Amino acid sequence: MRVGIALFYLLFLSFFTTTASAQSWELKLDQDGIKIYTRKKTGSGVKEFRGEVIVNSNLSTILALIDSIPAYPKWMYKCTYAERLKKINQASGYSYNIIKAPWPVSDRDVCTYYYVKQDTSSKVVTITMKGVKDYIPEKPGIVRMPKLIGFWELTPIKKGVTKVIYQLHCESGGSIPEAIVNAYITDTPYHNLLNLKKIVESPYHPKANMKLVKEL
Repeated sequence: MRVGIALFYLLFLSFFTTTASAQSWELKLDQDGIKIYTRKKTGSGVKEFRGEVIVNSNLSTILALIDSIPAYPKWMYKCTYAERLKKINQASGYSYNIIKAPWPVSDRDVCTYYYVKQDTSSKVVTITMKGVKDYIPEKPGIVRMPKLIGFWELTPIKKGVTKVIYQLHCESGGSIPEAIVNAYITDTPYHNLLNLKKIVESPYHPKANMKLVKEL
């Protein structure tokens, strides 16, 4: 009996260790002050990414940029079109993006529900995003991304300095090989964070003061 229990324990420990290892973050890119990590996602062949950067800007200015959905094509990687489908209130709503894919692959689009909240003690702002595949009808010639879940996290370090985390996992849909998707998975978070940093740190970019969040 003791041998059986010991064997079960060893098998359980081995399984737990393997699972934890498979889901641990691996640093894939460290450039321009931006760190990009990836990890395997349970039940998916497409990896999840996590990008981190420190920017010299306040919470409101960063949030205002992320909330300006129609302007996404100006700075979000491969985004050719974006609109706010519905604004529920100041903190939540639905958005729609089209992402350019290289020929001969069809472009992708995604409908997303987003929700903004702030921790009252730490002042950390989180913008949670979740794909809602059937919110609007699919468009001819564009493949709807079936799954998306992620968030932006804005952590104030000190007055005028913020740590930005951008984490996302999505399924591209269609017939793109998962190995191809994973080969380029660091491109989106790197370019999005680099462009965000350049914009909010520019002396010509207006500083925001949003009532939705409180600064340090």
